[in-house]
Amino acid sequence: MILNTCRSTSVGATILALSLLAIVGGEPSRARAQTIAGHTVGEDRSALGSGQRVSLNTPMDGHTTVELSTPGGVKLAATYQDASQKVVQIEVARPRTVPGASGQFGNFKFGQTSLSDIRYRFGSKGLLFGNVLPAAATADGGVAIVSSYEISGTNIVVSFTSKVSPASLTDLKQRFGDDMYSHVETVATLESTVIADADYLKLTRGDDLVYDVGYTPVAWENAIAAANGGRQISLARVSPSQLPVHRMYNGPINAPYFTDASARNFQTRISEGMAAGPTFAGEYAVIPVGCGTGCSIAFAASVRTGEVTRIPVDDEAALYLDLQYQIDSRLLITQSARGEARTCHMQFLTLDDGEWVSLLEHEIGPTESCYNSIAQNLQN
Repeated sequence: MILNTCRSTSVGATILALSLLAIVGGEPSRARAQTIAGHTVGEDRSALGSGQRVSLNTPMDGHTTVELSTPGGVKLAATYQDASQKVVQIEVARPRTVPGASGQFGNFKFGQTSLSDIRYRFGSKGLLFGNVLPAAATADGGVAIVSSYEISGTNIVVSFTSKVSPASLTDLKQRFGDDMYSHVETVATLESTVIADADYLKLTRGDDLVYDVGYTPVAWENAIAAANGGRQISLARVSPSQLPVHRMYNGPINAPYFTDASARNFQTRISEGMAAGPTFAGEYAVIPVGCGTGCSIAFAASVRTGEVTRIPVDDEAALYLDLQYQIDSRLLITQSARGEARTCHMQFLTLDDGEWVSLLEHEIGPTESCYNSIAQNLQN
């Protein structure tokens, strides 16, 4: 395992960082149930509450599907077995009136997360059931594509349906002609998410399974919204092994494009950093840039997409900035001096599909503490 820092390279520093996080965050929690809109496969039908509307299209004899509203506005349909009264499948669909609503898995968002993002995150196209086509025409003239994955350590399968709109199909036809279908994954966006008992799916979809090359079961990530609408991640996920990179990018290096105005001032430096290849989170080049005596800012640039993002630190220009990261994890540690507060500050970050999330902040001591590297301060 390779560890990168702006000042030093130390595997021991990673171990010390994890020790610190264990002390602050406590014992890692056990994996929580696969939850969609507050409901889980295997729960009793009574947990669905009242005010349900029974669907006229039940999937098979001996089962009933009910539809119910949710506080977040997503459409939810739950199927339960009549004999046992246990839920065997839960589906949530994209709400038309809530743009960017949670896709109920990690930070997936309805209408925004692309099929390309889903496949890249999991490293494969998933699995196919013998009686179900992977793609089908929709009533409005679009195309729906289903990607299914077993959830590791369970008998549950998660399926993501992505949709290509009729307008997008027309655009692809005009741009690529007969090669249009090789580009649909970039414009197909998340339309619904389903979790279901694997045995139930084999009854309804067939038990002849076909697995894509490179397929592996996936780890479930519950979608957790903070009270202010932001996202929170358990400190138990701070360790590199709990923030893994599912796939290493080894394709061509794309030219940078800049959504951050400050990054445009360092185009040459960023381009040179990207040319050296990824060093963080499987596809990102970490690029620190000096801005004066003791002053630095830093960027993470995706060599896969070209997107450049500013690594967030509290000050506009950090003093004595130190960074610690590795290519096979989404964990990045920053250390910098806060000028006004005259303190040395450490922050633990993760990058989830291009979005920075702060996991933990830790004050080291006075500004002079930042003369030491992250590794040295974690040893103290």
